[in-house]
Amino acid sequence: MEQSVLEKFNSNIIKWYPFEKEKSILQVRKNEWIKNELEKNNLKIDTVESIEDNTDYKYDYVLIYGYENYNNNIKEIISMLNENGKILIIGNNQFGINTWSKYDLDSNKGVLNLEEHQKENKTISSIKKELKQEGLDTINTFLAFPDYKTSELIVNEKFDLDKSQIEKYNPNIDEGEIKVFDEIKVLKNILENASEMKEFFANSYFIEASKNKNNNDIKYISFNNCRKEEYQLMTIIKDDVVEKLPTNAKAQKHIENMGKIIKNIKNENIEILDYEENSKIYSKLVKNEKTLDRMLARKYNNIEELIQILNEYKNVLLQNSKSYSECKEKINIDGNEEQLEQLNYLKNGYWDLIPKNCFYINQKFVFFDQEWEKDYLPVEFILYRAIINSYDLVRKINVEELLKEINILQYKELFEKLDEKIRDEIIDNKVHEAMYKKYDLKAIDNLINDNKAYYEENSRKDEYIKKLEKYVEELKLDNTKKQEYIEILEEKLSKKKKRFF
Repeated sequence: MEQSVLEKFNSNIIKWYPFEKEKSILQVRKNEWIKNELEKNNLKIDTVESIEDNTDYKYDYVLIYGYENYNNNIKEIISMLNENGKILIIGNNQFGINTWSKYDLDSNKGVLNLEEHQKENKTISSIKKELKQEGLDTINTFLAFPDYKTSELIVNEKFDLDKSQIEKYNPNIDEGEIKVFDEIKVLKNILENASEMKEFFANSYFIEASKNKNNNDIKYISFNNCRKEEYQLMTIIKDDVVEKLPTNAKAQKHIENMGKIIKNIKNENIEILDYEENSKIYSKLVKNEKTLDRMLARKYNNIEELIQILNEYKNVLLQNSKSYSECKEKINIDGNEEQLEQLNYLKNGYWDLIPKNCFYINQKFVFFDQEWEKDYLPVEFILYRAIINSYDLVRKINVEELLKEINILQYKELFEKLDEKIRDEIIDNKVHEAMYKKYDLKAIDNLINDNKAYYEENSRKDEYIKKLEKYVEELKLDNTKKQEYIEILEEKLSKKKKRFF
């Protein structure tokens, strides 16, 4: 990945951590982004490049950034801690899924790394085992994706990670590397069929260890790195609540706007789990319920029931809508007026009231995670977004047929342009390009297909050559027969000449 653009996300791996204020910390391995984040917690910070750069001072925290670059030396680290201190170890897991999912001629990367460095044993389980052997029995392990340098998803090993949540990060495959398989799809299968293996396949880790009891109740952290800075938030799930926090000072304004949106939604008789408290956004944690998009995906082969639920959903939006004639002067959408006249509009267009941000409980829609509002958006556009953002559903159905059944297919082109416009207002294009646009990225299935096409083309050429060779042989045989015939004729002619003379 392009570090010049993405290196600011180095601090994500500790941004969420509940440091105690005004404590002392030893930062092992220099990284300015990490240090700047630590300073926000009013910590007394000392920095060394190596664990061997020993100090007689005893610290409240010792943080090792990039533990895969060091030898296992937990004893030396413990010697730097005070009695109640904590070790924070950050590094790459030797058997991370990203190692298996790509091929690179550099043996320090990709699947060749497993062949060349089998004995190093830099795994999460080996580090935890060593910590326990040294008397640090209180261990919290967090798994980081795509890695600790550009974390987008961090989860406690004990958190029951849903397969839809694993989609919240972009796998780290660099240009020039060969993608062996789809990392997200494989992880989804692991979560469904062998969830106990998620630690083994985690790409990176954040391990918190101490001798004493730890009250850290954080289970899940996600970031939206592709957004512009003023919209970047951090989502934290604890035992009973979900928190939304700004990742930088610019994003505080977005938190304030979210508070206003939540109040407006409640005033419009739409049920929502979000609430504002002390300038922070919270949401009640719903357990043992699947979001509406997962429910719709399970009903993919029952079109009548799908339409029924989507129409009920549409009616929730229509209760606060206006006709085109009531708000014509306030609508700011580039489109055919004849089409615009047929739509219904929401003064407060909450365009992220979609199934993945919704539970369907006792035939009631209960929404959460509401950040966005745009004046006078069509109800039908929000319905369109509800369908196209139900990813598991759209993989199983003909989307255009469903859009036709609920009478919005005719607006598809208009809604695609509107969706793209809204997206462009939020996305940081430089970050998005660095993360997603790979101009020299190859995938093994593409190479196989290319190879297959090349093989098929060669087979066709071989077959054509064989036909030509057969044709040539036939011509030669025909020529031989003609030559023999000519010789017979010449012989007959010669005999006639002799008789004549």
